[in-house]
Amino acid sequence: MRTPQLEPLAEWVRGIGTAEKLDLLVQQSIGRLFVETFTATEESLAAAHMVLEAATSSNVLKMLWWRVSGRLERAKTLLASKVNGDLVGVIAMITARQLIADGLDKMRQLAADPTLRSSVTTDAAVDECLFAPATVVRQAKTSGQVGGCPFRRGSLFILGLGSASKGAANRDLVFLSQSWSRCPAEEWVPALLEGVWTRASATLHESEKTSRPYSADLDGKNDHNFLSLQGILPI
Repeated sequence: MRTPQLEPLAEWVRGIGTAEKLDLLVQQSIGRLFVETFTATEESLAAAHMVLEAATSSNVLKMLWWRVSGRLERAKTLLASKVNGDLVGVIAMITARQLIADGLDKMRQLAADPTLRSSVTTDAAVDECLFAPATVVRQAKTSGQVGGCPFRRGSLFILGLGSASKGAANRDLVFLSQSWSRCPAEEWVPALLEGVWTRASATLHESEKTSRPYSADLDGKNDHNFLSLQGILPI
């Protein structure tokens, strides 16, 4: 698996750039997992937003117009062409992109608070920035039963991951890690967030150290050091 370029994302977390820029950076990081030369554009981003909205919107008339006019199909075709028709890549650019962007937005909030940033561990920061989709659909490959209720092969299940994954004890549900239907990005997304947080927090820490003003104490203990810095006394 290709390693994403983390520094542009870390720069955004440090407070540089707009939400639109983040969206492009995240889509590009995902796209390059499938095509090394993938470049996110305003068109590919708009296409991803359209397909995601079409999957979740209750605006029937708008969705009908998108289908009849061919706009929705053109959006899907554009995304597929960007990743050589890889369906996993298309889905990732649509749904995973939004969840990762939400996570990095949360990370930016954490990084903006010096006290919180210095007290939180990397693992805790990553955990705070993991978001699960509100719902996911899974299809059973074999017959079985859940909680005493039988189901047939091919049955569709709508899983409410958004609410079920809240709380430290349920974080494995973000990627359904203990399930046959676990998300293929269960290692990649946390690694991405960890790399971004490590870079962003380290740079912010260093900048704070170098910009911290001199503070002389009132009892005179630092007088010698202060005078030495001013060139009055030899060090």
